[in-house]
Parts: sequence; C-alpha cells; structure tokens
Amino acid sequence: MAKQEERRAATRAAVIAAAVNLFGAVGFDQTTIDDIAAEAGVAKGAVYHHFKSKRDVFEAAFESVSASLASAILTETRPDSDMIEMLMAATKAFFRLCADPATMRILLRDGPSVLGSEDWRRLDARHFGGLVTSALGMAMDAGAIKRQPLEPLSLVMLAAIQAAAVDCAAQTDFEASATLYLVTFENILAGLSAPRARADL
Repeated sequence: MAKQEERRAATRAAVIAAAVNLFGAVGFDQTTIDDIAAEAGVAKGAVYHHFKSKRDVFEAAFESVSASLASAILTETRPDSDMIEMLMAATKAFFRLCADPATMRILLRDGPSVLGSEDWRRLDARHFGGLVTSALGMAMDAGAIKRQPLEPLSLVMLAAIQAAAVDCAAQTDFEASATLYLVTFENILAGLSAPRARADL
C-alpha cells in the first residue's frame, strides 16, 4: 500500500512539474492535457485520475509556483533586519522573481483569468500574501509601524502589490514598471512607520 501511495504521489508530482513547464512556456490556452501527459511521461488517464480538468491542473501548478516564490523570498530576506527594510526587501524580491517570464505568465497573466480573481487572490494569500500578513504583524510587535487592525491593513497592502504586479505584467518592460511601483510602496511603508521608527529613518 505504501509503495502504491508513493507511486501515486510521484505521478501527481510529475504531472504538476510538467504543467508548470508547459503553462510557463506557452500558456494555459496553448497547453492540452495530452501535452501535459506526454511531458510528464504518463498516460492521459493518469492525469485525469488526479485532476478533473485542465483548470484543476493549472491550479496545482499555480500553487507550486506560488510556494516556490514565497520560499525564495524567505531565503533572501533577513529576519534580523529592520522590519520596514524587511518588508521592502520582500516586496522587491516579489517583483524581481515575477519578472521571470514563466513565473509572470502563470502567476500574473494566466492566473487571474483562469482561476478568477477571487480564487487567484485566495491562493496567492496562502503564500506571498501570508508572508505580507506575517511581516506586518511582526512589524507592529516590534514597534516599527503603528498598531492597527492587521487583517484590513494586510488585505489593502496585498491587493495593492497584486494589482501593481498584474499591471507590470501587462507592460512591455516589467522591470521598469516595477521600479516605479516600488518607489510608491516605499513611501507607503514610510507613512506606516511608528513615530519613533520614522525618526530613525
């Protein structure tokens, strides 16, 4: 039984990895279940055994890319740094990583249209969004930003970052557009700073 479960898990992982490669390279519309099965080296029926539709495969691929992105951001940010600096560093890392063409296509171009805005935001909130919420809470606890209700602040900040990233993905030069938004986010974070923290800037 254990070996059978291991085989199922391995098949599912292979399908998701294949889907990430294909969705990232040619997009959702140009990818078929047959393509995914061939890329994964499994029968088409094996794909449908784990996923009811191509949309479900895309959702799993989206989750995989989102989790990897969040993990990369955590690796790059220093937990011992100033909390405002850490928030800004995480936001900069998010935009830089999203500039990767495959990541951009899955998370920002196809993600909202394939998943729908509600599911897209919900899934993103499990990963990068979770980092934003956690970092804002830590910043309040450290006295780096003014104490206020965490959930609405997190929702507003995350929605702004998501909207900015989607807009950047629609532009011809993602990185140039991201640079302009990052200046704005830096100003927003400076405005959130607690009086003492602001005096230290």
